[in-house]
Amino acid sequence: MATSTAAVLPRRAGISRAAIVGWSIVAGYVVLGVASLALERAHVGRPGFLELWLSVAVLAYAVIGALVLSSQPRHVIGWMFCIAALSFGLAFFAGEYAVQALVVAPGTLPFGYAAAWFGLWAQLPAIAVVGLFLPLLFPDGHLPSPRWRPAAFGAGAVVCLAVLTTMFAPTTYANAGYPSIRNPFGLDAYADVFNVADMVLEPLLLVVVGFGAAALVFRLRTANGVRRQQLKWFAYGAALMTLSFLVSSLAKILPVLAPVNEPLAVLALTALPVAVGTAILRHRLYDIDLIINKTIVYALLTAVLAGVYTGAVAFFQRLFVATTGQGSDIAIVATLFVLATVFTPIKNRLQESVDHRVKAKRGPGARSAIDDLVSLAELHGRGILTDEEFAAKKKRILGI
Repeated sequence: MATSTAAVLPRRAGISRAAIVGWSIVAGYVVLGVASLALERAHVGRPGFLELWLSVAVLAYAVIGALVLSSQPRHVIGWMFCIAALSFGLAFFAGEYAVQALVVAPGTLPFGYAAAWFGLWAQLPAIAVVGLFLPLLFPDGHLPSPRWRPAAFGAGAVVCLAVLTTMFAPTTYANAGYPSIRNPFGLDAYADVFNVADMVLEPLLLVVVGFGAAALVFRLRTANGVRRQQLKWFAYGAALMTLSFLVSSLAKILPVLAPVNEPLAVLALTALPVAVGTAILRHRLYDIDLIINKTIVYALLTAVLAGVYTGAVAFFQRLFVATTGQGSDIAIVATLFVLATVFTPIKNRLQESVDHRVKAKRGPGARSAIDDLVSLAELHGRGILTDEEFAAKKKRILGI
């Protein structure tokens, strides 16, 4: 029987304390989030959809962390997620508080400059937890092997340097639209030194991210069973996050990507904590194979249909111009007809191709856990297996 990568510890007093701390952080983040949105509404009006969803996505980190701590109180990633959510919540609140205290209604709230300083760097530990340390420590909270310790120490050093640099750099809230709010502890005389530090930090951060990706690949190459499914979930969430960053960067150059930029960012922000929580808690763990299959199919289908649509519109438009001397909206109608005609055959062909490749990788005659679960469900539905037998065999397949 497969075992979990982080064994569930016996219930004792420490577990309840960990759960209390975890859910207290969830409650604290909710208070900070509501207060931040209220302050934002007071000085800029109704918050945008992306801001609201960002708050919900960070709440997902807190909830997943609390759930992990409730079942496995010593799991490092549970604590990491709770701390990351609290860090983000404090940074959001500090930034909105500083705007209210220093710009919207100066003098009405105390400690405005302290809040402004705190808001500049408080989110950096959370970003480090999610972007740098999570790939190194997932899924059991330990490094792949002692040989990876230099990478972990290097990541810690980069984070400390980034935090210290941000604490004392002569920066402002210009990105948030408030250039008048400056770092009260910014050392203007050393502005050139901080610029050089930023230039050095950027490639170092990329190197650390590369080590995290290498650690994930290393684990995937040596993993099987439950561990491999857990890593697939994390890789799926991380891939969506990476794709979101790429699309966001390319949208500045290719305006055609702008409409999908925000929805993809919303999806990616939520996908990573959900993927990590599913992997560690092992709820519906084996669904990842089906999800990856469908993602590949519909991603390829979207790309193909986008190409067909663009080509068909251009073709029919040129045809109408050549025959009538003017453009026509009939080109759009004809294109939609073409898409409706080719949609199903293309989808079926792509599905067959993906299924064939997946089965080929498993080898001839190999069966996945999903195949076994489907067979069990059919036997249970026919009454061949009792409820107790079905539950026992399902637990055996899932390694519970």
